[in-house]
Amino acid sequence: MQILNTLTVLALVVLSFALIVAVPVLYASTEDSGRSNRLILLGGIAWVALVLLNWGVSFFVV
Repeated sequence: MQILNTLTVLALVVLSFALIVAVPVLYASTEDSGRSNRLILLGGIAWVALVLLNWGVSFFVV
């Protein structure tokens, strides 16, 4: 179970770094703002889901 916890933390860190780069780039782009907003929303939802998954997995790790 500790390996699963480590993998969820790693995924959370990677997604956080990706969002740190992607959000300003997508906001600065002038092309297709609807698509950019949708990608930012999906990234935010994925980040929240990973946080909740990590929280759930951490109950099983001592």
